[in-house]
Amino acid sequence: MKLTIYILLFQQENRKKVQAIQSKNETPHKLSRGGYLLLEQRIMKEKLKEQMDSTGSNEGPLNPPSPHNRHEKWKLARTKLGGQMTYEK
Repeated sequence: MKLTIYILLFQQENRKKVQAIQSKNETPHKLSRGGYLLLEQRIMKEKLKEQMDSTGSNEGPLNPPSPHNRHEKWKLARTKLGGQMTYEK
């Protein structure tokens, strides 16, 4: 019984500590569980579709699209569906 109470108190302390750290985060991302990997896959699919539409072929592009730069992925991760950023300057 005492061990369970100790564990619960420890979890509450950690939770409050993490909440305090998270409240200082000025630029939260909106990536969900997929993270940057899923974002990269989505970007690559969009680029492939654009290339296929521009060339007019259904076979696929001759040259695979280049991946996004890190700073572009950072911006996309923090952009809401409406185009607004998750933070204010």
